[in-house]
Amino acid sequence: MAITVALTRAVSWPLLQSVTLPDTIIARTIPDRGVLEWTSGVLEILVLLLAVGALVSLILLLTALREGVKKLNGTLERLTNDTRPMLSDARAIVEDAREMVATVKRDVGTVSGAAAAMGDTILDAADVTAQRIDEVNAVLDVVQEELEETAITAISAVRGVRLGAREMLAHLPRRGRKKRRRNPAPERDDDQTENDRLP
Repeated sequence: MAITVALTRAVSWPLLQSVTLPDTIIARTIPDRGVLEWTSGVLEILVLLLAVGALVSLILLLTALREGVKKLNGTLERLTNDTRPMLSDARAIVEDAREMVATVKRDVGTVSGAAAAMGDTILDAADVTAQRIDEVNAVLDVVQEELEETAITAISAVRGVRLGAREMLAHLPRRGRKKRRRNPAPERDDDQTENDRLP
């Protein structure tokens, strides 16, 4: 490359000079080529060959990479085709599981609502039962009082009838009967006599 540059300068310089200075001729001598110029040319050729080799290597590498990508794409396609049925089955299973979870949630909500309603009903029934038990207790208290009063009245009436019958028998003439010895009435305190007077 240096050689072509040197030749171009050597030829073009006098031509340029003759155009600009027609009457003056300038001569220039071309230096001899030395070892340095030859090594520089050889090095340029070597760098060019190395660049071509690197370019070829890069092309081969890219070709191999392209083949690897094609193989990888083929493998991925096969895997996709093989796993597509499994994925659709897995989706169906997931959808079924979601539906089951939703159903269980609805059922749990229904059971919870029913349990809450039943709990409220049981509490209401317990309140009503407690109220009715209180009412029954009040009725039983009244009935007990009435029974006690009735029993006292009945006992008083039975005593009155017995005493009246004794008194009547004591005043009737005695015919054909043996005379019974009459037990004298025990002394009674005022409380018993008042009970005897009760109707």
